[in-house]
Amino acid sequence: MKRVTVLGAGHWGLALADVLANNKNEILIYGRDKEDMNNITLLHQSKYFKGRLIHENIKATSDIEEAINFSDIILISLPVTAIMDNVGPFLNKYQHKSYVFTSKGLYKNQSMSKNFLDANPNLKLAVLSGPSFSNEVMDHKYTCVTIASKDLELAKTLQQLFNNSYFRVYTSEDIVGVEYLGAIKNVFAIVSGMIDGYNMGSNTKNAVITRCLSEMERVMKFVGGNNKTLYGLAGIGDIMLTCNSFESRNYSYGYNYVRGSSFDKSQGIVEGLNTVKELHQIALDNNLELPVVNSVYSILCEGSTIEVEAAKLMNRELKSEW
Repeated sequence: MKRVTVLGAGHWGLALADVLANNKNEILIYGRDKEDMNNITLLHQSKYFKGRLIHENIKATSDIEEAINFSDIILISLPVTAIMDNVGPFLNKYQHKSYVFTSKGLYKNQSMSKNFLDANPNLKLAVLSGPSFSNEVMDHKYTCVTIASKDLELAKTLQQLFNNSYFRVYTSEDIVGVEYLGAIKNVFAIVSGMIDGYNMGSNTKNAVITRCLSEMERVMKFVGGNNKTLYGLAGIGDIMLTCNSFESRNYSYGYNYVRGSSFDKSQGIVEGLNTVKELHQIALDNNLELPVVNSVYSILCEGSTIEVEAAKLMNRELKSEW
């Protein structure tokens, strides 16, 4: 039995905590809501999974320093925009610990690992990503993910920690590629939701998703990721999942956006809203061709419409596919 800390007691943090608890580890999960943390510890219940018992090996706290001091393996399932301010100071203070990022997004036009490794190359960092809805993980449905780290031994250690009969883990050394793919697919999930919400049809949706893969490839080449990662769990695996289901917050947001209906904010943070701004800026600063990303940005941030942007994409200069 090992001790593991999980920062972030939302859907994903709890689902991963459940995997680790089922592997007979002792888990301390951190969240800001004191009442919810007390309910997890005392009643084995959480507002995020109503009617479902939380594993007895999971305890909770609203004191982040207590959580970080609990173990040497820190799982970070907070929104990307909150990680730097909330966790950054502790990474520098406790450099001997291993940190695993599980949120999908960019910060200041970079992946989370690059933000931290640029400042401190000796940190032990890894990323967990792949096609994995939290509800299905909690239901113990077969799930496959990738854990990536520049330190392959760390990735293998975490692989053994997480892997079980229903949660299969692969390793990768392409941490940057895994992170960027996990981020950019959220933007494409938003546009997929928009297409379905606007009843544009299967031809449109599948054409756009295919062209999105080309944009993912350009981003991978730009950041120095391994192109093979695009065709793995963190790439095609995740984009097939999140572009086709209301379980995806980003897909649901896009669907509701064009239909003028409300989005259920209780589902959690829509990471693609921040990521589209980050990717748009990366494209501008580096003359990177990302037409679908730019169209989503124009709709969400500049008041354009799906009709206008669809026409722009269809009327671009003719070219070879490859």
